[in-house]
Amino acid sequence: MSCKKLPLKTPLTRLSRARAKDKVWITTALRKSSKNKSKLYKKWLQTKDHGDETKYKEYKRIFRKVTLEAEQVYYKEKFDTRTNSVKKLWRN
Repeated sequence: MSCKKLPLKTPLTRLSRARAKDKVWITTALRKSSKNKSKLYKKWLQTKDHGDETKYKEYKRIFRKVTLEAEQVYYKEKFDTRTNSVKKLWRN
């Protein structure tokens, strides 16, 4: 059995995102928005430009509102459809 070494320029990636799996209300659109928010943040850190800072902070504010609304809608729907019994309510 031979062990092969990885090339030096192999990108490092995270394998585990345990807490992200708990958040079932996060849609693919929210994931894309989160990546966009991260890109805006990284751009602001690199440039230190006031315009980039305002773009990032505005996007962050809107993203927070949309995420909170998505979470509230998900749980409201879940509680409304399972009002018949407590056992049904807490079952996945």
